[in-house]
Order: sequence, then structure tokens, then C-alpha cells
Amino acid sequence: MKKRRDRNPWNMLSDEMVETVLALLPTLDFYRCQFVCKRWSSIINSPTFETASHEIFNRRPWFLIFNKLPASVLVYDMEICDWRTRLKLLLPTQIRKKPCIPVVSSGGLMCFQSVANSYVVCNPFTGSVRSLPRFRLSKKFRGGWIAMHVPQGSNSYKLFLVCGTWPDMVMKVFSPGEKRAMWKSLSLKLLTKEHEPWSIWDRGVTVIGNEQQILLYYLTLDGNLVCIDTEKCTIAIYSRLLEGDNFFTMDLVECGGRVFVAVLMETGGMSSSMKRMLHVWEFDIESAAWKQTSVLPANLSKDYYNNEALITCSGHGEYIMICVNSIIEDTSFNHVVIYNLKENTWTDLSPCSGDFTGDVKVLLPYSFKPDIKARV
Repeated sequence: MKKRRDRNPWNMLSDEMVETVLALLPTLDFYRCQFVCKRWSSIINSPTFETASHEIFNRRPWFLIFNKLPASVLVYDMEICDWRTRLKLLLPTQIRKKPCIPVVSSGGLMCFQSVANSYVVCNPFTGSVRSLPRFRLSKKFRGGWIAMHVPQGSNSYKLFLVCGTWPDMVMKVFSPGEKRAMWKSLSLKLLTKEHEPWSIWDRGVTVIGNEQQILLYYLTLDGNLVCIDTEKCTIAIYSRLLEGDNFFTMDLVECGGRVFVAVLMETGGMSSSMKRMLHVWEFDIESAAWKQTSVLPANLSKDYYNNEALITCSGHGEYIMICVNSIIEDTSFNHVVIYNLKENTWTDLSPCSGDFTGDVKVLLPYSFKPDIKARV
């Protein structure tokens, strides 16, 4: 008696051909495909699939937008250039149930804070989580300005926390790769001594220096750029982007190893014609100078001048997401745009705010690279 012919067309394809077909899918879709059958799971988790998927498909980041707390989160997938409105992130229980707030992201990982000196690192794509050990600081080191570094192609990461107000500052470093993973304290020293006491904003960015050391960049509260060399533990303070009071609000962002700020600047010669325009500036690390990169086109701009606003932004690769949050109740709005550095183009994504439940106050964007292998 003849065997029935296998009518499943997938069984007629070799593993190499199935790998090619699956590698053509966006990251979220091939991740879901691993649960279809054992064969697909084996192919997707094989050593060759990650290489094939990056060679065949242009892997782009996601942008996660939180409305103050992780209970409300939206995902914009740059691989399909659209919102994943039905996607439920696998945020761990200890993040969903406790009042944790997102503080920083890098690569395929995010860091949340629950209470003072208590942090949680997770992979929102897979749901893996790690609660970091708590530490104690004296009162003069209150506050914590955090940055996270995930080397490209690595499963490791480092968290940098700068606490205090100059000259009483200390840097705490956490690296999970060591045998006894714990926070280490490093003293900081200025390259020059003629600076008054200053403090920095809550989030920083990291880039790799000429000597392959990790450099941290922060903004001071009065707009100066601070660079911390994590190997030498030295601090360099650079001039403000703009002198005087002709900038309104800004936020720091890293893209492709470069440092940028998104800023609302006042333009126009006379007060009656003054407008606040959204600009992107780059800090040239080699020359230690600022240069303007782009301005949001007038047809995409909103009435920023008559509204108190707060800028929050995040970047990955060649993309920067910028949220302009109006903080006046009567005229409140949230303006969300994506800037493409390579093509010098802008995209308006503002309708997303309507998908949040409850009052939308401040949208917080975080770049995220969906990665099955990102370990906490």
C-alpha cells in the first residue's frame, strides 16, 4: 500500500530554504514562528539564523513609549514603520505590580527603578528579569543620574550611576559579568578646578572613545555638556549649546556612537514674530563643538511658543524619536516625531497618544532592539 503524499509544502523545503524564508520576516513575526513547531524553533534558535536574518532583513529598532508608568506602553516598530497596537510586552511581574518607572535603555535591555537605589534590568521582548543588589549612599550623594551601555554583539552590559552635586560626587558601576556582581564605587575628579557646584539631568548616554573606553555624556541643569571618562574617572565640562536664554528645553540622545540634543529654540528677530522651533544639534567629539543637524519642517510643527513644553527623546542607529510634551492643562498636547539622520527626513506620529488610557501627561520614549539573546 502506497504511503500518502505529504501535503505540507514546508516539508518539501530544506532547512536552509526554511531559514531564508523565516529570516525575511520582521523580528516580532519570526520570534512568534518559533512556537509553530519544533523544526521552526530549532532553525530560529540555530547559530546561523541570527546572521542570516541580519543579512537578508534590515533590522531596525523599536521605540517603547511609556506614559509615566510601564502600565501604559506603546510600541512603534521601525521594521514595519507602524504601531504594534495589539502587542503586549512581557514586562515582568515585579515591574507591573510595583510602581517601577523606566529610567534607561540600551540594546535589547531596559532598566527600571522602584525605590531609591533599587533597580531592575529586563528584556521586554522575552520577559527575562534581574533585580540588582541595593546599595547605600550618604545624604550628600542624593539623586542618581543613570546611563546604560550594551556593547554591540554582546550579551553583557554596564550600568553607570552618578550621584551627588559637584564637588561631592561618586560614580557607581554595575557589571553582571563578574563573579560577584555588585555595585562598585569610583571617585570622580575634574580636569580643571574652576567650576562652581553643579548637578546633572537624570539620564545620560554612552559612546566609545578613541581608546575604546566608555564615555558618559550628561547635561547639567544649566545646559552644559559633561563627559565622564569611565577608565580615568575624569570629568570634562564643555560649553553650553547656546549662550543666553534663547533655548527653552532639550534632551540628550545617542545615535550610532554620536551625541545629539533635541532642543526647542526661539527664532525670529522681533518679539512679535518669535517662534520656538524643534532643532537637532550634534556635539562633534573630535572638535568639542556643536553643529546644527536639522530643523523640524514648519508644516509638521505645532504652536510650541504659547505652551510650556518638555522634550524627551531616544535614539538608535539612524533614528531619533522626539516627544514634545505640553505641560499646561488647558492647551496640553503630545507631539511625537521620528527623525532619520541618514535621510534627513521627519515623520509625524502624534496620533499615537490617543491609544493611551487615562490622562496623558509626559510621554517617555526608549529605544529598544528586540533581541531573543539579550541576557540580564
